[in-house]
Amino acid sequence: MFKLILIIFLFAFAGTINNAQMRMSPADRAKQLGETLKLNADQIKKVEAIFTKQQDQFSKIMSGGDFRNEETRNKMSKLREESSKEIMKLLNAKQKIEYKKVLDEQKKRMEERMQNRNN
Repeated sequence: MFKLILIIFLFAFAGTINNAQMRMSPADRAKQLGETLKLNADQIKKVEAIFTKQQDQFSKIMSGGDFRNEETRNKMSKLREESSKEIMKLLNAKQKIEYKKVLDEQKKRMEERMQNRNN
């Protein structure tokens, strides 16, 4: 049951990333996160590199299959998790707390969207 909920969440989270953040360039996404987390210039540059890599990999995944396919969703979920872990490694203790809040807020919004879709 937990795995099912996690998969649903990750798929929903993919929708948020793809719809909102994927329209933004990796530089814009890094700048936005930098403002939210009060990142220094070096951290922003590294986050931008992570987002660029993620965007390139998302594009490869999307060009190779249907995003509604469970295998494709799983690949995208794994990629998001890896990117979040890489970003987490760049952060100090206070920034990690704030980043977790950002991720939790995204999760909450996606859960609300999923509930709205089911109604």
